[in-house]
Amino acid sequence: MSIASWFVLAVLALTLLVDYAKFRRHARRVIVVELVVFTVAGCLAAFPDLATRLAAAVGIGRGVDFVLYLAIIWLVRESILARLTRWEDAERFTEVVRGLAMGSVRRRSELP
Repeated sequence: MSIASWFVLAVLALTLLVDYAKFRRHARRVIVVELVVFTVAGCLAAFPDLATRLAAAVGIGRGVDFVLYLAIIWLVRESILARLTRWEDAERFTEVVRGLAMGSVRRRSELP
């Protein structure tokens, strides 16, 4: 393995450890998905010929292109899901504020 492979493996391991320490109580599924994705990424970093063989099997010339295509698809999906979550949160926040405002108006109108 090259120095770059060791560096990538170290970054993956460190990131996984930090995320595990931060999210272990609230987001176990995220940690499991991250562990699977990072394991695959670590294998591809440690054995770059594997990425090249996988790429050739699906008709892509270089292994790094294969990995980048998958990473871009994943990142676009995550971006869309994050935006959808923000919109849903904003709608819920609007409903809560509207409910509080209406309750405040009702209480004031009931005062003598």
